[in-house]
Amino acid sequence: MNDKINDRPLFYCIAHAPFSWQMPDFMTMLGSGDYVPENGLAMSKLLSPEEARRNRYLGEYLALFEVRRQLIANKSTGFVGFCHYRRFALTEPIGVLTGFNYHAHPDLLAQVRPEHFYGDMQTPIVPISVTFAGSILQQYDANGTTRDMLMFFGDAVDCGVITNLEAANFLSNPSFITAPTVAYIPVQWFVDIVHDLELVMSRYFRHHYIHRPGYTDRSMAFCCERLQAFLLSKRIAEWGPDKVIARALVRLDENYPRT
Repeated sequence: MNDKINDRPLFYCIAHAPFSWQMPDFMTMLGSGDYVPENGLAMSKLLSPEEARRNRYLGEYLALFEVRRQLIANKSTGFVGFCHYRRFALTEPIGVLTGFNYHAHPDLLAQVRPEHFYGDMQTPIVPISVTFAGSILQQYDANGTTRDMLMFFGDAVDCGVITNLEAANFLSNPSFITAPTVAYIPVQWFVDIVHDLELVMSRYFRHHYIHRPGYTDRSMAFCCERLQAFLLSKRIAEWGPDKVIARALVRLDENYPRT
C-alpha cells in the first residue's frame, strides 16, 4: 500500500535556514545542519552532535541518508517527493524561464496547487537534463578540483555502483541533471540510489577526502550530486523517458517581480 495518510503524499522539504514564505501543509519539513524547523524533523535532534556536524561536508545528503533509513524502517512504498525551500520540480512551473531554471518571487508559490508537486502520484517528476559548453568534468573543474571528481567516480567503480565505461561516458558528456535531489520518484528508486551514494561517500571519505577551504569543503556533496544525476538518469531510461514528467526547476527569488 502506498505510504500516505488520507491521500497525503510522502513529501519532504529540505531547508538549512528559516524563511518567510509558507510551504504546503502536506510537506514534512526537514531541517539540515543546525536549523530546527518549527514543525517537522531536524537533523541536529535526530542524530548525535558528532553525526550532525557531518553536514559541514555532506550538505543535504546527510538528511537524505536519514530519510532513507526512515523509509526502510516504515516499510514505505509508492512514491516519495523532495524539494528545497527555494527549489521545486513542478508539473506547472511558475515565474520566468531564465537559463535552465524558472525564477519566481516567493509570493507566487501561493498560486501553485498541491498536485503540481506530485501529479497523479504514479508518474515520476524529475528535473530536465541540462547541456553545458564543456564536459561534466570540465564544468566541475571550473569551480572545483578535478582530482576530487575522478577519485569519487573511481570509488563508485570500486564499489560496483557503476562501470568504468559508464564513468568514462558520463564524465565526458556535456549533459546532466543539475539538481537530482529535487524530484518525485518511486520510493525504491530513492532507497536504492541513496544506498549507493552513501556507500561511495563512505569509501571516498575514508580514503580520498581532502579538506578544502570554505564552501569547497563540500566536495563530496558536489561529486555525489553528479553521481546521483547519473543513477537517476539510468532509472528514467529504464522506466521510459516518455513516461516521466521532466521540467525545468523553479527557483524562488525575492528579486523577481511578484507577477
